[in-house]
Parts: sequence; structure tokens; C-alpha cells
Amino acid sequence: MIPFGKIDWSQLWYPGPTRRFTQAEIRRAGGDVPSATLSMALMLNAAMLGFLLLQAAPPQLAGVLSACLIGLVVSALDLGNIIWRSPSRRVMTLCSLAYALIWSVAAIAAKRTVADPEQRLWTMELLLGGICMATVGFLFVALYRAHQIELRLRELDERERAEELTRQLADAQIQPHFLFNSLASLQHWVQTQDERAGPLLASLTGYLRATLPLFNRRQLRVDEELAAVQHYLEVMQARLGARLSWQIEVEEAVRALSLPPALLLTLVENAVEHGVQAALQGASVRVLGRVEGGRALIEVRDTGPGLAPGAAEGTGLGNSRERLRRAYGDTARLSLANAVEGGCVARLEIPLVANRP
Repeated sequence: MIPFGKIDWSQLWYPGPTRRFTQAEIRRAGGDVPSATLSMALMLNAAMLGFLLLQAAPPQLAGVLSACLIGLVVSALDLGNIIWRSPSRRVMTLCSLAYALIWSVAAIAAKRTVADPEQRLWTMELLLGGICMATVGFLFVALYRAHQIELRLRELDERERAEELTRQLADAQIQPHFLFNSLASLQHWVQTQDERAGPLLASLTGYLRATLPLFNRRQLRVDEELAAVQHYLEVMQARLGARLSWQIEVEEAVRALSLPPALLLTLVENAVEHGVQAALQGASVRVLGRVEGGRALIEVRDTGPGLAPGAAEGTGLGNSRERLRRAYGDTARLSLANAVEGGCVARLEIPLVANRP
């Protein structure tokens, strides 16, 4: 049984795409002009139609009919491009009416002015047939283009969701053992009534308060992330004691810039894990930030044993480079190298232009 309730009856008198796309959606979908393949297919079909028409028409009418056919095709292509750029019911209807009006006037004029009955008949049939074919063609172009835009927008939305999921998964890989180790230390100190439990709990609470909202945002001010870095270093200093000393010196101009969340925190975590904890006598960590040559330079330095083999390509740094690339493309860089004076330096370079949160 036909589901009459689901039929869009308005398509009978007002055909065309039901969805109206904004200009922003059309620009986002791209393809403001038809593809070369589609254009070639239309021209081949028009050429084949013209060839068949001229084969059937009387030879003496070939010139007149060819001129009419060229006019029909050229005007149809022009209006078709308008529909392609804005595939809506309204635009398609206006283009169809304009096309029909122009060539209907031409058909009426041919009927009244052409004396030869055979030429008059062929000309009118060609013009009226062209109007019908063009109207159907306009409907096809509008529906095809609207469907193409819908698919493209859906594809872009799915890609953005996939990238967002990838970002969240990448963020989730950033040093999860830090929290577990800190809680284990806190539990032990509470059980043994160690006086270090109170400061550790305060620092850990501040760290969680600063970091938990990070991954709900695509960009974060440097000074906000530095607050999380400071709490992290306080927690690690409570755990490591005199083995860790740290210092943060970042210019105000750099603090006002933005970064992908947890990027700077990852560099500091790596400095503590591979620089401080790997050194028997401990080490220091310095976070430095300055503006130089139109770029912001942020360095995380440690005085530990230096880079271990493969440390520059670890999971955390790989995620950081990928998030940095998604945020700034090739205009930002993250490098990791042994410092001349010993230890390791992670160097982050980000552009000042278009980098305000």
C-alpha cells in the first residue's frame, strides 16, 4: 500500500530540494562550479542531441536549427550554473520560469514571422522541446547538487567528530600514571600520619581543579596551563623532596597566547620523568617563555642525564606534535634535544599572528 501520508505533495507544483543551504554551508561543501566530468557529460549529450536532430531535419533547415540549439544550450548552461551555486526551490523555479519565458517568446515570434510551414514547425518543436528538457535538467541539477552538498557536509561533520575523538583519545594517553602514583603516595602518608600528606593533598587538589576542564576546550591560554604546571610541580616536589627544584619564568606577552590544552604540561611531565626521576641526585626544571623574532618561544629545560634513545618520539610527544599540527599547521614547531650545558631542552615555537584565544 502506498504511504500517502509520507508523500511530499508540494513537489507536484513546487519541485526541488526541500533543504535550504546557507552560503556558509555551500562554501564549506566546496565545488562552486560543476566538475569537469559533469560538464563534459552535458556537452556530449547536447552534441549527440544536436547530431540526431540535424540527421532528422531537412538539410535546408540545418543552419537555423543549429543556431536555435546553440542558444538553448548556452542559456541553459548559464542558468544551470546559477542553480549549481545556490540549489534551492526558489532559485530553480526562477531560472526555469526565466528560461521558459525567453524561449516561449522566441517560439511565438517564430510562429508569427516564419513563412515556411516546415521551418516554422521544426523551430517551434525545437524551442518547446528545449524548454521541457531544460526544465527537467534544472530539476536534476538542483537535486543532484543539493544531495552532493548534504553528503559533503555529513562527511565533514563525521570527520570533525573523528578528529575530536582522536584528540580526546590522544589527550587521555598523557601521563595517566602520575595520578595513580600521587594517590598511592597520599594514601601511604595518610596511613603513616606523615605531615607531607596535607601539602600533597592541597597541591593535588589544585592540579585536578586546573586540569580536569582542559580537555573540554580546543585552546587554552598559556597562563591557565602554567597554573596546572605549577600545581603539578608542587605535587612532584612533595613526592620527590629535595631531588626536584623548579622555576617558571614566562613573559606576559607569551602568557596571553593560546595552546592546545595540556601541551605544555606534557613537556614538563616528560622533563620530570626522564630528567629528574632518572637522575640519582635529582635535577631542576625551568619553564622559560619569551617573544623573539615575531614568534613565541617556550622552553622546558632540565638538568638531568639528557635524552634517552627514542625519547624524542615517545607517545606523549607524538600526540603533542599532532595536536600542535592540527592547531597551527606548519607554522609551529616542537623540538627536543640535549642541552649544551647538560640535560635536555624541549623547545616550542608558536606564531604570534592569529594566536589570541
